[in-house]
Amino acid sequence: MNFQGRLIRGNIVSAYKDLILDVRFKDGVTVPVFCPEMDYLKNLYVPGTEIWVTKNGDRRRRLRYECQLINRGDGLVMVNPSIIDDLFLEAFEKNVFEDFRQYDRAEKSSGNFAARNISFELSGANEKKCYVYAVSIYNKQGAYAVFPSFLNFFEMEMLDELRRLRLQGHETAMVLVVPRMDCLDARFSWNLDPVAAARIFDEAKNGLKFFCYGCNIDNKSISITRKMKILY
Repeated sequence: MNFQGRLIRGNIVSAYKDLILDVRFKDGVTVPVFCPEMDYLKNLYVPGTEIWVTKNGDRRRRLRYECQLINRGDGLVMVNPSIIDDLFLEAFEKNVFEDFRQYDRAEKSSGNFAARNISFELSGANEKKCYVYAVSIYNKQGAYAVFPSFLNFFEMEMLDELRRLRLQGHETAMVLVVPRMDCLDARFSWNLDPVAAARIFDEAKNGLKFFCYGCNIDNKSISITRKMKILY
């Protein structure tokens, strides 16, 4: 899928407030940029890092620019989580996911508060359903994308809902999307956030399936292209 709007290249000057960066463009102009994942990925946003942003057309917004891509020298990393659902749906429609080929329909999950945080409800001709949560993982150690780094309140509630759905006989899955091109596979880690790791480990023992897929990225588009192994 193509990025919405023209990508503007610049460099990070500083991070002066949670979720906000100062970015200097090539013409010397410095602007504040909204960065939706900065609160727990501060290590990615160091001064001098190349960054690509888009300008929002909504003049009512105080921050008119939003971060899309960065490059710290290892290659492009897509850091805007708001497009993950669209990425998943595009890949599903193109039959990229070898783990979900028994399903031919994907609809946004609806229902109670917890269920609305589930990404998609997959269904097929046999009326069997699979509930999927798609999420980006950014952190890297060596040649591997590593997880989990964080679980927020909404994800905790969503995991409880997925457990209830399994008790009803449905399949549930977490799809880890690696929006960078410098990782061979993914690895489960206890070190990033031991509390999150313990919860993920417990959910895996209770039937939550985990799959990981990598992306192809350039300065115009991003797409999910390949399955990656998950090492434990």
